[in-house]
Amino acid sequence: MSSSDSCSGGKIYPKCCKDPVDSHTEPEAKCSLLPDSSHVSMASNHSGSRIKSVAPNKHFIRDTNQQILVLEGSALVAVPDKHNKQGETFYVSNLPHSKANGSKANHIVLAVSKGKLYLCCNRVKKPKHPSLELKKIKELSSLSQEKLLPFTFLKEKAGSYYTLESAANPGYFVCTSSTPRQPVGVTMEVGKQKNTQFEFVNADVHLREVED
Repeated sequence: MSSSDSCSGGKIYPKCCKDPVDSHTEPEAKCSLLPDSSHVSMASNHSGSRIKSVAPNKHFIRDTNQQILVLEGSALVAVPDKHNKQGETFYVSNLPHSKANGSKANHIVLAVSKGKLYLCCNRVKKPKHPSLELKKIKELSSLSQEKLLPFTFLKEKAGSYYTLESAANPGYFVCTSSTPRQPVGVTMEVGKQKNTQFEFVNADVHLREVED
C-alpha cells in the first residue's frame, strides 16, 4: 500500500496518539444497503472550522470480488467472503461539504477497531505515491478542516457499488487486490488486478438477519 502500482506492497500499521477516540452514538438502521445518513456538523472559531459532533453508521465493506475487509493483527486486508460472514466493522461518518463543482460524492471518514483507528492517506507530491495508514487520533473535533483532509474520502456511486477517492490525493482510490488476503491500498489504476468498487453493508441489519 505504499505505491499506486500495487495494493499489496505493504500493510496498514496504526500510528498512535495519547488518547483514544471517544465513543459514538449509533443511529437506527433502516435497511441493509444504504449510503451513509449520519452527518458531522462544523463550528468555526479562531483556529478555523472544526467538527462539532459525530454520529457514525456501522458498515461491513465488501469488494466486487466478494472479499470482505477485515483487520488481521494491525493490517487491513481483504479476505474471501464465502459464507456471508461478519467483516471488520467500519464506523462511517459524513462530513459537510460544498457541491458547487457538481460532484455527487459524499465526503466521509472511516474508522475501525471500535472507532479508534482512522483510515488516513497523507498528501504527497509527485513522484511519490500515497499509501494508506491507520491512525489513532484524540477525537475528530480536535481537527481543523486542513488536518482532517488526509482522513477524508470521497464516496461516490458506481453502479450498485461505491468508489472511495482520497480527498488529499485526487485520482487515488482505495483498492483491493484480486489475490486474496492482501493488504488494502490506494491506486490510480482502475480495473484489471485492482478493485476500486465496494459495497457498504449495514452492520446492524446484517447481524439481525443472521440471527433470524
